[in-house]
Amino acid sequence: MIEGAAARADGTSDAELLDRLETALAALPAPERAAAVVAFGYAEGTDGVAEELNLAPREADALARSALQLLRGALEDLEPEASDRFLQLVRRRRIPRDPL
Repeated sequence: MIEGAAARADGTSDAELLDRLETALAALPAPERAAAVVAFGYAEGTDGVAEELNLAPREADALARSALQLLRGALEDLEPEASDRFLQLVRRRRIPRDPL
């Protein structure tokens, strides 16, 4: 564990986040876990997944995406609200043009 980890704004420390991530990774099926570690942990992307797991590029991409979705589902309670992550577009009223 990380000692002296600073608390985040929501009160979750880095150590707790890492613990939750380790638990979520351990719960993944072996192929998805391997894909997540290679693609995201080692930052090798889907090319690394394809090479490491001897998969076609499309299969490696699908496996890495599946792993990411499963991790997001397992950690969804830690995600910030959508309004905090994304800008909101406001539709502006059209101003009629004067005919020539």
